[in-house]
Amino acid sequence: MSISLNIGWLATVVLLSIRVAAATAVGAVLGPSQIPGMVRVLLSLMLGVLLASAPTTRVTPVASLDQLLGAGVAEVLIGAALAGGFLAAYGATQVAGRILDTQTGFGVAAIFDPATGSVAPITGTLFGMAAVCLFLAMNGHHVLIRALATSVQTFPPGGAPQGIDWGAALAQGGVMFSYGLVLAAPVMSALLLADLTMTVFARSMPQLNVFIMGFPLKIMLGLAGLAVSIRFSTTVLTALFDSTFHYWAHVAG
Repeated sequence: MSISLNIGWLATVVLLSIRVAAATAVGAVLGPSQIPGMVRVLLSLMLGVLLASAPTTRVTPVASLDQLLGAGVAEVLIGAALAGGFLAAYGATQVAGRILDTQTGFGVAAIFDPATGSVAPITGTLFGMAAVCLFLAMNGHHVLIRALATSVQTFPPGGAPQGIDWGAALAQGGVMFSYGLVLAAPVMSALLLADLTMTVFARSMPQLNVFIMGFPLKIMLGLAGLAVSIRFSTTVLTALFDSTFHYWAHVAG
């Protein structure tokens, strides 16, 4: 019994696995901390095999090792362009958390965020966990897989990523700040009113230690504001991920 191996198909699987790995490497769901490295490698290979086995996928001709390395760099760029959409959406939650932590006084304390593998704001971690749950509830991982499948037709493996709209990728970065401010706006407005009120008290009653009184008051007001506004933040997060899905559709062609 003889076994024949198609080198072109094998190269296509490797290149598409690199694209999948680059698209999911920075995601909060498949990031570097939640899933062991071997599992992520096997998942990338499995999706690479499925994408390469599609009837419309063009098999990559392998002429030399240098060509294969150059194609691998191109796949990393395509995957990074897709990953930027989710990274900007998740970054919006961290911007909102950083703003609120600074205003409430939680900025002096931080916790380890397993989604990014670094120290993160407390409120930002809360928003980030809610965002990941909503992303999965909206079947966002299915949308990402469809975007990867579409990108295979738009940017065949082995080709140069000349059609990627890097301007759209840069514009998507603005989503991080605009939606981050929208998420933090209700609590931020309440805390600003609290600051103004304590300023009036400090002017009218100089003997009152407003600085010491302000910490517990702003913490209680911030937690109460979060409890009220978190119910309405689903609409903002839904619009945030809708913009991510539109970005994926635009980049994937």
